[in-house]
Amino acid sequence: MDIFIEELEVYGHHGVGREEKVLGQRLLYDVRLTIDDCRAAETDEVTDTVDYTEVLDLIVEVATVNSFSLLERLAQATAVAILRKFPVDDVWVNVTKPHPPVACALGSVGAAVELRRADLEG
Repeated sequence: MDIFIEELEVYGHHGVGREEKVLGQRLLYDVRLTIDDCRAAETDEVTDTVDYTEVLDLIVEVATVNSFSLLERLAQATAVAILRKFPVDDVWVNVTKPHPPVACALGSVGAAVELRRADLEG
């Protein structure tokens, strides 16, 4: 079973440039949580799955409490935090900066990471 979070918008202070760290900017998150044995599909009970509202709160916390230079590090820290807090088997996190502060026309840049629970245990 996969649970998706798409286009979560968070304001964070991440980037290599001083302006990005001081002024901050919008970040967009896409997240996929994989639960191999999700009882909620049978029971229809939120207690038998991962409550995505709690995942949203954790993502916002990681994005606003920390300040990383690289999106790669932000994506990794987010994925690790999710695996440590929730009973998911696999997590994929994509973090995008729409309209990054560069001297050319560019729609977005981003970084994605996929981690398995075994990656933390091994």
